[in-house]
Order: sequence, then structure tokens, then C-alpha cells
Amino acid sequence: MRFSRCPLWLLAALCVATLGAGGQLLLAQNQNSLPQPILGATAELTPQEQTTVDAFVDAQVARLQSDDPEQVAQGRSRLAEQYSLSTSQFFKDYYDQAIATRINPLLAPDGPLMTRLNVAIVSAKLSGQSLVTVLQAGENDPSAAVRYWIAKAVGEAAKNNRLNKQEQQDVLDVMARRLKAEDSSLVLEQVMLAMAEIDLPDAIRKVLEGLDARVLFHKNNPDARFKPVHGGMKQLWSKLIALRSGSKNVDKEQFELARIAFRYYTLIADQLATTAAENPDNKDDKEAQNTRQDKVAMAGICSRVMDDVARQVARVTPPQPIDPYNPAELRVSAYRWREILKAPPFKFTDEDLAVGE
Repeated sequence: MRFSRCPLWLLAALCVATLGAGGQLLLAQNQNSLPQPILGATAELTPQEQTTVDAFVDAQVARLQSDDPEQVAQGRSRLAEQYSLSTSQFFKDYYDQAIATRINPLLAPDGPLMTRLNVAIVSAKLSGQSLVTVLQAGENDPSAAVRYWIAKAVGEAAKNNRLNKQEQQDVLDVMARRLKAEDSSLVLEQVMLAMAEIDLPDAIRKVLEGLDARVLFHKNNPDARFKPVHGGMKQLWSKLIALRSGSKNVDKEQFELARIAFRYYTLIADQLATTAAENPDNKDDKEAQNTRQDKVAMAGICSRVMDDVARQVARVTPPQPIDPYNPAELRVSAYRWREILKAPPFKFTDEDLAVGE
């Protein structure tokens, strides 16, 4: 055939026919987004469409492993952008699986840290079982940064209803293990926030257990920041208020949260009193000032939790507000709260309220 007189449109058609699937794969690998018919799929993707998606994902995941920061950024952004370009659940279900299948092996603990970190960041867009498998692959990653991003991804998925009940249970089981083992305060905060977003009755119990267990940790580590448990307590408190407003009976859980809040409150009162005795002139360096501010903030959220439960659930009058920066006032307030929590309807014992050894 002589092409010199062949119309341009026919030449184009001949080229597409000659390249076939291989040409589409090449196009998928090099373009910024997938074809609109795939992004807007109204039924399960055909084998050819799946192959196109696979090629696109392969190309972007390869970029995540590049030594070139520009290539890495491009791979991350292209993988994420497809979610915003599509409203098709058929596409997203397959796309999730395609990404998870390729990034899970990259979370091997002996793999390059930057690759694992980029994979963890990408996981924020995943849903359902695809995210569960990533979480299971990376839950014990040696890098706190990787664990942080995966826990954050779980929290976002739970918050935006991207996990069904079984997937939430699978996630909760992993998060509960992480809660006991986690030694990074930043990761711990994300774990607690994620657990508080999970819509299962068991999640509330496990967050309460986690908050309760950390009291002794803070007693033994007086310089450790309270910010992670502060965030977890505040999130759980908000959740219990929402359930209460929806006429759910969560009195038992609210009483338990008040008990745990008291344990932190009295611990902080003792710690601040000890600091004041050791440093009567209050000549702290910047780090000491930040530590004191962190403790005061935690005492504040504990006071608000106890006050709310006392007024709205137990129907008793709480102590008068005090200056949380005054250790003596904090101690007096803690004594008054102890008397309230030992009386009906709470009826907690001294052992229930003790900070512990």
C-alpha cells in the first residue's frame, strides 16, 4: 500500500489498529490521567480496560521508587488525581485493588524508607479491603513516619465511611494492637483518632482501655507529652456526646471516660505541684514551659469531660472552675472531684480512681 496519497484520518486509524492494545498501554503509562470512558465506567471494567488501568498504575508505582523527587511527586499526584476525576464506583473498586496489589510488597521492612513512606502517603486514598491489606502490611513498620501515614489513612477512611463493618473490625483489631505497642506520640495520636472514628461499639471500649492504660505510662514518664491522649479523649468525648444526642444509652461509657479523665487530672495536679516545689521561682526554660502548657491543656480537657458527664448524665453539680495553672487549686479541685465520683450515681472506689503504681 502507498501511504503518500492516503487521507490523514485513514492513516490515524491504521496506526491505532496496528498498535492495538500495546499502543493503549503506552498511552496509559505516559498520560496524566486514565481515559474518561474508564474513569466514568458504568459497569465492571472489561479485561482490556483493566489492562489499561494496570499499566497506568505500574508506571506511577515505578515513579514512587525513583531516586528523582520530581518523578516521585508525579507518581503520587497522578495516582491520587484519578479519584477526584472519577465518580464511578466500578472504576474505584478496581483501581483500589490495582494499587494495593502493587504497593503492599513495597512495604517490606527492609525496603527503602522513602519508598515505604511514599506508599504510606498514597494509601490515604484507598478504601475497604485494599486499605486493610496495606495496614496489615505496614502496621509494624520500623519507621514511625510510615506508621503515622498509614494510621492517618485509616482515620480518614473511617471518617468518610469508606470501610464496611467487617473492614472496620479488621482495622480495629490492628489499631488495638498498635495502641499497646506504639512508642511514638505522633503515631499514637493518629491511632487513637482513627479508633475513635470507627463506628463499632467495641471501638469505644478499646479506646477507653487504651486511654486508661496510658495513665501509668505518663506517671512513669513525667516529661512525656499528653497531646496524643488529649486528642483521643477529645475525639471519643465528642463521639459519646453525638450518640447521647441521638438517644443512645452510653451512660456507662461516659461514666468510664469521666473516671479515666479523673486519673489523668489528679496525676497532672501532682506533677505540677512537684514541679512548682522544685522550681518555686518558676524560672523554666522553653522546653519546661511547653511541658507545663501541655499538662495544663490535658487537665483542661479532663475537667471539661468530667463537668459534662456530671451535669448532663449524672445530674450532679461539679466543683467551681479553678485556675489550672495553680497547682494548689488543681489539687483541691481533684479532691472535690474524687468525692463526687465516689458518691452516687458514679459510686467509684478509691481503687478505681487511683493513678496506680
